[in-house]
Amino acid sequence: MKTRIGGVVLTALLGAGADVAQAQTRGDACSGLVFGEGRRSICLPQGESSFADEVVSFTPGARPSSGVWADASHALGLPDYTKTTAPGFLSLGCDGVLVLRFTDNALVDVEGPDLFVFEVGPAVEATALAISEDGRTWIEVGRIEGSRADVDIASFVKPSQSFAFVRLTNASRTCGGRHSGADIDAVAAVGSALRLSLDGAVLFDTSQATLKPAAQAALDALVPRIAAYGSAVAVTVEGHTDSVGEDPANQRLSEARARAVGDALASRLRLDAARLTTVGHGETRPVASNDTEAGRARNRRVDIIVRPAP
Repeated sequence: MKTRIGGVVLTALLGAGADVAQAQTRGDACSGLVFGEGRRSICLPQGESSFADEVVSFTPGARPSSGVWADASHALGLPDYTKTTAPGFLSLGCDGVLVLRFTDNALVDVEGPDLFVFEVGPAVEATALAISEDGRTWIEVGRIEGSRADVDIASFVKPSQSFAFVRLTNASRTCGGRHSGADIDAVAAVGSALRLSLDGAVLFDTSQATLKPAAQAALDALVPRIAAYGSAVAVTVEGHTDSVGEDPANQRLSEARARAVGDALASRLRLDAARLTTVGHGETRPVASNDTEAGRARNRRVDIIVRPAP
């Protein structure tokens, strides 16, 4: 069953043996997209931006899958599974480990399920899940198996935390063949916050934390996007640097830059102190290699995470 949304036909499949599911706008209690029907339905408040965006790493392990079913990129973006003989999903392999990153959103804790895995194929196999803020320190949050495809992270995290990484590890006892291990079509953050990233070079001069004139226009452009989430949003501003220089100096610079952007946004959005947090991460959360100038430029950034009102 297919539904056309904004000129795009979306098709999804939830779990083994499920009929092709319907993706529709604004279900009875959903302000985003609903995938599936009945007990297998899932509401994604942030719609298409809910899905994982980048493959960080994939280790297929013993008895890996063959051909297109070993292509980790098939686990990204919207669910597009059609049949077991067609490309569109990744088979993890017997000991396979897949790490994905959310770039335009962040996984956060909300009421109910927070993380949903579109596991497909002829059998739903067990998959262990972990999440991370920085891609290095991991929190094990459970596993999906049988007809269960969602995980609630509430008992494992603090309310203020947001996560960019999810790790999936095949945990089934039997696997092998062309589709070895769990079959992953897509991974979605049900508890999803908006992530906006600003280039440090646009905002600041080298080693400085005073906003440049060009930064004002960049911040002005963000205001409508943040305001669209309502008047009760919570905003976290994160400062990041590259690895050039001493660690303490980079940490102080990232904190000062986060405060500068936070103060500018607070005045524009009329945010009170209780709804705005600034934090510096220094060089500890790179999104690219610090071995190249292009990578260092990507790491010099300020991220803004916007949590919608409950």
